Amino acid sequence: MCVTLALSSTYTETMENNNEETKPEVLLQEKGEIIKPLIPEGVVEDLVKNIYGLDVIRFKELNSYDDRNYHVTVHDQSRNPHIPKVWEDGYILKILNSMDSKRPVIVEAQINLLEHLRNKNISVPENVPTISGESMSLQKVFAERDPTDRENTPYGTYIVRLLKYIPGDILVNKPCTPGLLRNVGKFIGAFSNAIKGFHHPFYDTHSLVWSLVEFSKLKEFVFVVRDENNKRVVDEIISAFESDVFPKLGEFQRGVIHGDLNEQNILVEEVPGQEDVPQESRVYDVSGLLDFMDVTDTYPIFDVAINIAYMSIICDPSEQVDAGGHILAGLIPIFPLNDVELDVLQTSVCARLCQSLVMGAYANYQDPSNLYVLTTAEKGWPLLHKLWSTPKEVLKDRWQCLIDQ
Repeated sequence: MCVTLALSSTYTETMENNNEETKPEVLLQEKGEIIKPLIPEGVVEDLVKNIYGLDVIRFKELNSYDDRNYHVTVHDQSRNPHIPKVWEDGYILKILNSMDSKRPVIVEAQINLLEHLRNKNISVPENVPTISGESMSLQKVFAERDPTDRENTPYGTYIVRLLKYIPGDILVNKPCTPGLLRNVGKFIGAFSNAIKGFHHPFYDTHSLVWSLVEFSKLKEFVFVVRDENNKRVVDEIISAFESDVFPKLGEFQRGVIHGDLNEQNILVEEVPGQEDVPQESRVYDVSGLLDFMDVTDTYPIFDVAINIAYMSIICDPSEQVDAGGHILAGLIPIFPLNDVELDVLQTSVCARLCQSLVMGAYANYQDPSNLYVLTTAEKGWPLLHKLWSTPKEVLKDRWQCLIDQ
């Protein structure tokens, strides 16, 4: 066996140690440290069988920044007393990166959040218990499936989870129409209202380098940007965020946010009754939301900015500047924003683009084999320059016209 189940006492001890921490540190990978799990052939089947009592028919790896995610289809017989009926749409096997796997409490907080959102009729994944009834499993995975010399074979220790698969297609595969953007805005409004009132003590102190409240930390990573013009714009946006956004945090609505509302984490389905509409013009609606590893307790306006940043990237270049207006047109009737939040939106959108571009370059600098982290760069840098060079009042008026329509 290449996979060995960690003793429950070790797991419990890890949980207790994490619960005792009053302020978790923001973890960063070291230069040359590969945190994305190394999973040899055959291990996915072993994990699903040994931990969850299910037999894999087939599986497909999904895109992921630094975890491993697999859509697995299984036989309809279960040896897991906690799975009385096999989920016909299959499951997502999620293997967390080696850094997040050191903090099981982050998964416990996330499971509580997912349950809260499902009770509010937001379509999010449902956690599946292990054969022994645990919410997750800490696993030692060797670099070889059946090592003959276990003492000298490299291995990684990862948190493994299984979630029910939500049918649908990821948004990035669909045409970026104004109707889709408005529907995304509506969903973000509904999500922001549904998450109100949720509390878990882990999020009281939890932060991460991707959070916009930590945006100043980006200064430590700008050295990976080689183009001087790009670096200049990033420096300008960092300065503007520190002078124009940070002083106004107290005037924003406060609450738990998703933190990564990008085109890969939003599931969509076609709106019925479009048989006569060309495929490239059809409108889609949101059917589910994935990946809650970047959740923090900060400000909902940052969720809006994050989404506008990513949705603008995937739009046709001629329509990128208007993407934010269409999203706001769907959002504001459901989740109103105040004048201060609207005033900082352009800078916040550009700040998220900076994070994605710079941190993507840094992750590739750490691990050159991870090319997925560079997917934003080709369209992201031109978009950043375009948005940042647009006068604030011009952009606000343009978006307001779309909202009023």
